[in-house]
Amino acid sequence: MPNPDTKEELNYKHIEDVSPIPKKPLPIYKKKWFIASAVVFTVTAAIVVAIVVPISISNHTSIQEKDGNIHFASIEKNESDITATSTTLTMPKNSTKIIKAASLITPDQQESYHPPVYAHAISPWSNLTRIKIYSPSDQGRIFVMGDVHGSLKEMNQLLDKIQFNPDQDALILTGDLVSRGQDSVGVLQRARELNALCVRGNHDDKVIRLKTYEYQHGFSSMSEEDEVMPEGEVGDPLKFGNKHIKIARELSEEDYNYLAGCPLILDIPDLSARVVHGGLDPLISNLIDNDPWSVMNMRDIDKNNHPSKLKLNKIPGSGVQHWSTVYQINAAKTNNPVTVFYGHDASRGVSIEKQTVGVDSGCVYGRKLSVVEMRSRQLTQVNCSDDDDELGQDDDDEHDHDDD
Repeated sequence: MPNPDTKEELNYKHIEDVSPIPKKPLPIYKKKWFIASAVVFTVTAAIVVAIVVPISISNHTSIQEKDGNIHFASIEKNESDITATSTTLTMPKNSTKIIKAASLITPDQQESYHPPVYAHAISPWSNLTRIKIYSPSDQGRIFVMGDVHGSLKEMNQLLDKIQFNPDQDALILTGDLVSRGQDSVGVLQRARELNALCVRGNHDDKVIRLKTYEYQHGFSSMSEEDEVMPEGEVGDPLKFGNKHIKIARELSEEDYNYLAGCPLILDIPDLSARVVHGGLDPLISNLIDNDPWSVMNMRDIDKNNHPSKLKLNKIPGSGVQHWSTVYQINAAKTNNPVTVFYGHDASRGVSIEKQTVGVDSGCVYGRKLSVVEMRSRQLTQVNCSDDDDELGQDDDDEHDHDDD
């Protein structure tokens, strides 16, 4: 009987002695076919990716461009349930125009480089800003209103007539907000409420100078009514008893700051326009060099080519011209003429020319109060009542009557 250990050993040896089946090498033609197939597959896949992915991106972009309102789902949780809501978000487009807001700046340079030979001294109490630059917004209307002279009732009537909207429209007052009318302080407060822009008139200037002196020296120092206020060689010396002292005493600090903040010249480069009270010397090229007293008071150009507050063109045979006539002649010779809006000359009345626009129509003398929209040149007026309690010759002008 064979030994069991011997049998297992034989079986083991038998298995080890079995030679493995040799692997036959892949024929050469099959190798070439396999490599070629792999290359074709790889190239095909790359082409498909290159075509499909850009098309998908383009379609997605196209959908976004067609629908500027993209809806995003959000979840709002209540105490007992969850509700899905949709929130709309308006995507900004590259073509959207940015609306420019209005701005008002005061340049650093406020001193004249080359004052004209006829320039007057500036009162130390004038607290004057020569120039401010206004940049209007793209929306709304810009109204230039003639001399109000304390006529609050007519001012409000005119604002109602043009349907003035202080949130969109701008109002520019051409000076002489105060004096002669019934409610000078009321006009100032109304102008402040509307954020109205303004320029300084000759009557405003008198009130400011008297009030500034009062602030610095006290009202008791102004008790001698016939005493002339120490101001130097100004164009219109003031006595402490001047009729404008009554308005000056009524001004609050806010009223004073507003009126004193009205510049001599409001420059509006965006519209090639400027606003002044009286006028500008047509022969002065540098705006800052204008004589403040003349800007507030001028009407005509005299025989020496100097601005004058006198109505010289009413003198027979004088041959002089209104400053605006000379200005337009000179403006016609320039490539970029600037239009000047002005008040002050009530005797001339409303005068809408190509490069000058006069808007004082003598409201305080019972005529009309006028406003012109700056861009369209549209004129709007209301009738005024003759309620001036100060009619008569102005105390600083022995040559003019009540149209000053």
